[in-house]
Amino acid sequence: MLRGTATLLLAILSGAVFAPAQQKSPDDARTAAAVAPRVLLIGIDGADPRIIDRLIAAKKLPTFQRLKREGAFGPLRSQEPLLSPVVWTSIATGRLAQDHGVLDFVEIGADGKPIPITSLRRKVAALWNVAGQFGRSSGFVGWYGSYPAEKVAGFEVSDRLGFHQVRSASAVSGATFPAELAGEIKSRFGAPVPDVAATRRRFLSDPASRMSSDGAARLEQLAKIYATSEFYRKLLPFLQSRHRVDLLAVYFEGIDACGHLFMEDAAPRRPDVSPDDFRAFSGAVDRYYEYQDEVLADLLRLEGPSTVTLVVSDHGFKEGDARPRTSGRADTGLAPLWHRIDGVIFVHGKSVRSGARVERAGILDVAPTVLRLLDAPLSRELPGHPVADAFAPGALGIAPPSVAAYAVPKREKNQPIASDPEAVEKLMALGYLAGGGKAMAHDAEGRTASSYVNEGQARTHTGDWQGALRAFGRASELDPRAVNALAPAAAIYIQHRQYDQASVLLGRAAKVAPGNLWVLIQRAFLNFRTGRLAEAIKDFEAAKKLDDRLPGVHLLGARLENARGESARALQELEEAESLADANEMRAEIFTLRAEIQIALRRYPDAEESLQRAAALVPDSQLAASRGSLAFARGDFAGAQRWFREGAAADPESSELERLAGEAAGGANAPSEAEQAFRRAIAKARTPEETELAWGDLSLLFQKAGRERETIATLRDSVQRAPDSHVLWGMLGAALGRTGDLPGAIAAYEKSISLKPTALACKTLGALYFEVRHDGARAVALWEQSLALDPEQPDVKNFLRRYRKPTGRLTPNFPRR
Repeated sequence: MLRGTATLLLAILSGAVFAPAQQKSPDDARTAAAVAPRVLLIGIDGADPRIIDRLIAAKKLPTFQRLKREGAFGPLRSQEPLLSPVVWTSIATGRLAQDHGVLDFVEIGADGKPIPITSLRRKVAALWNVAGQFGRSSGFVGWYGSYPAEKVAGFEVSDRLGFHQVRSASAVSGATFPAELAGEIKSRFGAPVPDVAATRRRFLSDPASRMSSDGAARLEQLAKIYATSEFYRKLLPFLQSRHRVDLLAVYFEGIDACGHLFMEDAAPRRPDVSPDDFRAFSGAVDRYYEYQDEVLADLLRLEGPSTVTLVVSDHGFKEGDARPRTSGRADTGLAPLWHRIDGVIFVHGKSVRSGARVERAGILDVAPTVLRLLDAPLSRELPGHPVADAFAPGALGIAPPSVAAYAVPKREKNQPIASDPEAVEKLMALGYLAGGGKAMAHDAEGRTASSYVNEGQARTHTGDWQGALRAFGRASELDPRAVNALAPAAAIYIQHRQYDQASVLLGRAAKVAPGNLWVLIQRAFLNFRTGRLAEAIKDFEAAKKLDDRLPGVHLLGARLENARGESARALQELEEAESLADANEMRAEIFTLRAEIQIALRRYPDAEESLQRAAALVPDSQLAASRGSLAFARGDFAGAQRWFREGAAADPESSELERLAGEAAGGANAPSEAEQAFRRAIAKARTPEETELAWGDLSLLFQKAGRERETIATLRDSVQRAPDSHVLWGMLGAALGRTGDLPGAIAAYEKSISLKPTALACKTLGALYFEVRHDGARAVALWEQSLALDPEQPDVKNFLRRYRKPTGRLTPNFPRR
């Protein structure tokens, strides 16, 4: 009751009272239409669709429920790296992170101290710039990375006016546009003041709960965030009534910050959470969602008859058993591990389809949707599109002609920016910054090493491998101990089969942090790809002990179990990975590997279903290899060849795909095409295994065609290229034996078993010694070795019974034939 009275009083003081819609007179409606924005954009950091659905089902979020009922809604796919300043700038610009240039939480000021990231880092126009360029007014409150405020058609309250209650005159300077707006806001509303007692009452189920000293410190952080949210909540009605802008936007960080501070305390209780903190904070995140729902209800009162409201979040947040073992808030810099790739989008207004499900919307679609609603032309530089399926047919009207690019706002790059230790302290408390008070590595322009790491991640996820490696390399130059640059760079080299480079980088990273989770994972994958299975399993087990709640760990486990021939265990690992994964690329890898295992088990309908699930997430070209394997297993060699060739075109560095195309061509009775494919596979081979398989397949092609001379020549070439391959030496021995060169066969088999004895090679070499050299002692020794390697050989057992005495000594007169 008191909250409602305070809201009404605020509305009266601000000159804008919004009565319920059904009670408006025609004059009231016309007034509201003049005051209300055309577009209301509400950003809620970290709002998760699963948590929202859970709390709606529990009848805890009536406003979100109303938005689902009356408007359109769905997941909003984000993009890596899942860092708030990066993603919120993408939302405001419609551009990729590497294009807009805001790539970290902080930059380094002229005094060498870290400061929260500023708008001066942004290299492209934002919505507030574009709106003004086309005659539309805008007002933004608290948007991430908006300080110093820019000159706009309307107003701007940057994130430094209320961002952690910065009160110094130097920080307030430039905090708003117009500049005098800061003083007006301060005189009317005062400064946001943290109130720990009020925060206890609002977010703890029992305000008198005991808590640890760490819990008390976190509660103080939440009190500051809560105060800032309340500050913005009060500002919006006043500012809209004063400026009457076409586009009104506000950003709230509370849900995400509360998640980083207290999701570790939520149920089920984690072993490292004290009983007191669990009792105090286990419901804090849910209660913050309920509070945000109340704020949202207040903001929706600003809607007019023609307003379209967009409520968006930059990513989701993990809860329950999906939470990583790694802390989401401690001074580790691993907070993004707790983010889910999907945020939310709600679209509300008369032109919106009630109850419609929005499919395939992404963060780069928000800006085009807003601009389309403002009837502003879209730039051809924008990769996204308006979210058309949220609106009734024809509601968006005819789009104005597009433009090549938006004008980039001119900024004074040399503006003095004050440091903000409190804001930096908060970022460390949330787990976004590591290093405590140590100086952050940076370049002459104030870009941190972390910003280059984040750029590398952004470029990696858009397939710009060279750009990613340059960014990771720059980060490593600035900070040679930057494991988070070395490990992902190594991952790129592994993916492109440049294993020597990957090994060097992982060696450097291991010297810095031998127990680092990402180093262990990438080293395990490198060892797996290069055939060192035992070493791969050792690193995998160490990584799994650190955190078994990461989908990538279980996907790697599935690959290793499959390599060991443990199909059932591999499928179990894939089930666990699927339960934790939400990124499309990761889920597609899971479904694809599952299909490969199902193909090997001859469960072809199941494999087809798995590939269909993967096809809904990634382009078909990424599934060509698996589709080819399925066709090959079913005997459709021509179809398999087409798929493998398509896969090789998409992945031109792959020796394996060329080799598989050759096998399919051979099955389709196209020997010339098979030979060409095998030779391409040889040329592209990067590992001893790839080399061995390609040369072996080429020799078998000649052998099956009865071209033994070419078979032998091919195998002689192969052992020159791969002198440590026991397989190729054994194949050479067999080929020489078939053509009657028995001494040559003996020499080749001797070399093969010296590298790695196998049951077949030992048995065959024993027979050659028996028949050709009449060396009974050597023959029996080789047969004994063969039987030790494979006890299930009746013929070898028979040889030994005939030619070896029970004492183990040879008969004195070894028979000759």
